Amino acid sequence: MFRYITSYRFYTLAKMGFGMAYLWYVWDFFRIHAAIWHQLSPLLSNPSDIAFSGNLYLDVFLRRMAIFLSGKAMVWVFFLVSPLVAGLYLWGRHKWLQFAVGCWMSFSMISLTSLVGFFASTADIWVNYTFVFYSLTALICPADEWEKNEPGLNPAQWRDNPVLASTFAWFVILLQFSVYFFAGINKLIDGWAPWTTGVALQNLAFDSSVHEFARGTQVPYWLSLMLCYVTLLQRLVVPFGCFFMRYRIWSVLILGLMHIGYAILMYVNLFPLVGIASLLMILPPRKLPLPRPASRRPQREKKTYTQAKQGTLMQSSITCFFSVWLLLESTRLTISSPMPWENKLMVVPAWRMFADGGTSAGGKWRLILLTPQGEVDATDIACQPLPHLWRARFYIDTIFHDLLNKNTGPGSLADRLVQATEKMYHDRQLQLNGNPAILNAGFDIYYPNPALRSH
Repeated sequence: MFRYITSYRFYTLAKMGFGMAYLWYVWDFFRIHAAIWHQLSPLLSNPSDIAFSGNLYLDVFLRRMAIFLSGKAMVWVFFLVSPLVAGLYLWGRHKWLQFAVGCWMSFSMISLTSLVGFFASTADIWVNYTFVFYSLTALICPADEWEKNEPGLNPAQWRDNPVLASTFAWFVILLQFSVYFFAGINKLIDGWAPWTTGVALQNLAFDSSVHEFARGTQVPYWLSLMLCYVTLLQRLVVPFGCFFMRYRIWSVLILGLMHIGYAILMYVNLFPLVGIASLLMILPPRKLPLPRPASRRPQREKKTYTQAKQGTLMQSSITCFFSVWLLLESTRLTISSPMPWENKLMVVPAWRMFADGGTSAGGKWRLILLTPQGEVDATDIACQPLPHLWRARFYIDTIFHDLLNKNTGPGSLADRLVQATEKMYHDRQLQLNGNPAILNAGFDIYYPNPALRSH
């Protein structure tokens, strides 16, 4: 029980995708930390203001650990070791070595984001869960079973392309199912009106995640309405096809096209990569024909299905426990908020991607400085220290929502941004022999989306 039938080649290609996602993540956060070492630090929250567990005494220890793991030496270690770790992960041999590899990959991801969590995306949690489940599979899988059904890169096996009954593939597909299905549930809970009336895609066309060439496109209502229901169908119905051999290829085609569309139109870089990598495991193996009645099924096919259902009682019980836990936890987080430690460990299966239907999509802010020479739009100055990569929009969006929620008091991100910008403006004016005086500073919020300008 709790095995997933896939082919060796698709299994290996999926692992390659996960390894690429890990390397991409490490590279992104190395650049973020490099920006912190340069000019970004004054714009960020003070570590003493970050909650790690909710327990004051435990947070003292965790805060010190996070500061150490986010230091220059450890960031360089995570960065330099990452290609070796990704290579060992793809090599795939020796279950205890792979258990350590999976743990290190998850640990390094958590460490790199421990003090800069607002730069992390939902896709990062998806990737982290993949490595957590990889380690769990190595922990519970017998050694001979590991070499047979969780094999590493091997030219001979690549040529033979055997059928695998993989526990890791089961976790990957169940995780992918939960991402899609609960993203659909959250859309119905948080964005019922825009998604069911067909205006969600019109709103999201102005979202900061959309590439510049498509941002602000006026989507015709009929097209938006159709795509809204296509999106709900993709989330709530299509994922069930992943568990039926007859429909697996159709699920891959529909969801794969969805991810390709995301990659073309939106800054959600890791999401299409980890999504398509997971879909590769769903592709049905060529050697295994479509299921037929048991009485007519060839003996070899019967044997494959029987092996897929076998396994130790403990292995099946643990796999069942974590499978049920993932679904129950995803359910809980549709109606409640995660605890601080869940956020910090990147184990929050709260799949809320665009769940509100773009009710605040496209909102922007400008930082205006009042000087003796008049008003100065200092937005570009404020954003200059941010790392020049797609994750910078998360910081900008965090500021926007803090402004909407009036979270602008002393020590807040918005307050630190104002202070840092005033200092940068002051220093620049001195270099230009200009007047560095600033009389006041404030934010201006505006909405390029005509439907939201009344807000």
